[in-house]
Amino acid sequence: MDLRVLEYFLMTAEEGSITHAAELLHVSQPTVSRQLMDLERELGKTLFIRTKKNVSLTKDGLLFRETAREILALYQKAVREDTGAAELSGELYLGMGETGSVQFLAQEIAAFQKLYPGVHFHLISENADRICEDIEKGLLDAGLVMRNVNPSTFEILELGLTETWGVLVPEGHPLAKEPEVSSKLLRQERLILPENTVFKQELLQWLGAGAESRVGATYNLIFNAFPLARASGALIVCLGVPGERQEGRVFLPFSRKKTASASFIWKKKPVQSPALEAFLEHITHAVSE
Repeated sequence: MDLRVLEYFLMTAEEGSITHAAELLHVSQPTVSRQLMDLERELGKTLFIRTKKNVSLTKDGLLFRETAREILALYQKAVREDTGAAELSGELYLGMGETGSVQFLAQEIAAFQKLYPGVHFHLISENADRICEDIEKGLLDAGLVMRNVNPSTFEILELGLTETWGVLVPEGHPLAKEPEVSSKLLRQERLILPENTVFKQELLQWLGAGAESRVGATYNLIFNAFPLARASGALIVCLGVPGERQEGRVFLPFSRKKTASASFIWKKKPVQSPALEAFLEHITHAVSE
């Protein structure tokens, strides 16, 4: 049995579509279809229920899926051990927002590259919604997000890091000396909010009547919000750590405490690249220490 056939089987089972699986595997649809039928003949079992639009696993297919996963996992582990650390190479695309939790990820990337210098990282700055979307599309391998995600779609590693919602206030601003800010203190302030639909609605309710009219803009990357904030005098709503300073501004938490937890996520797939598999093992170990 060719290991590629196991990859075809697992990807088709994951996607529920031979056509979609073929696209992700970069092979033709007839090739995947033919290989799956050959696999069923070899095993003497029907693994898929086929309809015009999709496929689903039979009882035998569900049982074989676990066997296939174990075989590929053992093979990948053996390849990594036989290849050796110095020879492991690959390209990893990671999405991340502009949050303090990125520092942890940066430290682990640096430590990982000392062990595996042949692995090259592409760091893509995006908001959480876009990170999830791009991981699902296969444009990103994994990402760091500060929100809950669908556990049926993603594998989730909680990093044990939390940040607080609040505002960045100019150091000379009357509010800068406050330990925290209430909705009452913000009623006369212009605001720049992150592109986070759920949080935005919750925040507007907390700020009270007329709050939406005081939101001058939204941003997906906070770097782009600073020039507008300087020009307009608006305060930037973001995640941060009380007392931290950025661009001549001090972070003040909201009096109504609201935090966000950092998670490292990747798509649930039967097969990961050797480079990603190794990095996942590394970061999981770092979190557990």
